Amino acid sequence: MVFQRVSDYKWLLIACIILLGNIIVYQLSFVSTLSDEQARGMVIGSLIDCAVVAPALLLLQKGKWTVQNFIVFIAAGILFARLVIPNGLMEPFRYLTLSAIAVEAGLVFIELFILFIFIKYLPSIIRAVKLEQEQLIFAFPRIVAEKVKDNILIRVLCSEMLVFYYAFGSWKKKQPTGFSVYKNTMYVPFLVMIFHAALFEGIAFHWFFHDRLPILAWGHTVLSLYGLVFLLADFRALTLNPVRIENGNLYLSNGLLKQTKIDVTNIAHLHKSIEEDKNVYHFKVLGNTDEQPAFVIEMKQLQSIQLVGGFDKKAKYIGVYADAPALLRSEIELAILAK
Repeated sequence: MVFQRVSDYKWLLIACIILLGNIIVYQLSFVSTLSDEQARGMVIGSLIDCAVVAPALLLLQKGKWTVQNFIVFIAAGILFARLVIPNGLMEPFRYLTLSAIAVEAGLVFIELFILFIFIKYLPSIIRAVKLEQEQLIFAFPRIVAEKVKDNILIRVLCSEMLVFYYAFGSWKKKQPTGFSVYKNTMYVPFLVMIFHAALFEGIAFHWFFHDRLPILAWGHTVLSLYGLVFLLADFRALTLNPVRIENGNLYLSNGLLKQTKIDVTNIAHLHKSIEEDKNVYHFKVLGNTDEQPAFVIEMKQLQSIQLVGGFDKKAKYIGVYADAPALLRSEIELAILAK
C-alpha cells in the first residue's frame, strides 16, 4: 500500500529531490572556490534542472502536457533558480530572469482577469449554494463550474475557499447523519502527531535558515502555517461530510483530499474483495491501518474523483472504508434495487 502511494507520486518526488539538491549545493563552502568557468557551468546545470528537468517531471506527474503549461513551468523554474543561486553567479544570466518575469507577469494579468470574472459572479454563486440541499463540498465546485468558465485557477481558488471555510467558518455547523469513516481508525492521533511535527519543524527550519536564506525561511514558514490550517480544515470537512446516500447518489468523502458523487445506476457490482492486480482507488483516511477495503465498488463507466487543489482522477474500482461497512453496503444495495 505504501509502495503504491509512493509510486503514484514518483515524478513529483524526483522533482523535489532535484530542486532540494540545487538548494543545498549553493550553501556549501566549496562554491566560493570555483573558477568563473566552473561556476558558470554549475549555474547552467542548475538552470537546466530547474527550468527543464523539474518542469518536465512535474508535467509527467500532472499528466497534462500543453505548451502553455510547459512555458509557465519553465518561467517558474527560472525564477526559482534566481532565488536559489547567489546574485553574483546569476548576473551573466540576468536577461533570462527578466524574460521569465515578463512571461509570468503576462500570465498573472490573464489570471487576474479570470479572477475578476469569478468575483463578479461570487454573490450569485453564494446565493445558489445556500439554496442547495447537497453537501457544500460537492455543491460549491459544481455551481462555480456552471457559473464561470472552467479554468485551473478557478478550480484551485474554489479548493482554497473550501479550506478556509472549513478551518474557520464551519464550527457552528452540526454534524449531519451519515456513515463516518474515521472514528475506528488512528486518524485523530495521526492528525495530532502531524500537527505537532509540522509546527516544531516549521519553527526549527525558520530559525536555522532565517539568516542564510531569509526568502526560503519565510516561504517555508508561510507554507507550514498553511499546512496547519489545511489539517484543521480537513478534519472539519471529514466530520461534516460523512458518507451519505441521497436521491439515488452515493456521496463518498475523505475530507478535502478526495470526494466523489456516484450515481447508483453506474454501480456494476459490490465486491467483498478483488484481485490485487486491479487498479483500485482507495477512499481511505490518514491513519487507517486496514490493508484491504471493507468492500470494492466496481463502476460500469469510469468514475470521476475530485482531488485536493481542483484536480481529478478517473477510476473503475473504488475501495470503500467505513466505521460500519456492513450497514453501509446494505444501504447501497437497497439504493441500487430502488433504481
